[in-house]
Amino acid sequence: MDGYVIGLAVGIGAGIAIGISIGISIGKKQKSWSELTAGEKKTRIISIAAGVVLLIVGVVVFLIRFLS
Repeated sequence: MDGYVIGLAVGIGAGIAIGISIGISIGKKQKSWSELTAGEKKTRIISIAAGVVLLIVGVVVFLIRFLS
């Protein structure tokens, strides 16, 4: 159980650090919403929705494994 808790803490820390670094690097290159074409807006909405779905699936899988 101790290894699991340590791995969980390291994994969460690494995920947060990687997410922040990716967000900063991508955020500097993004155009504002008003400058996007219709196709770019659609692509951005789909990618945000996919990210939210993956986040929810990840949380559910984590909770199922953690509680069992």
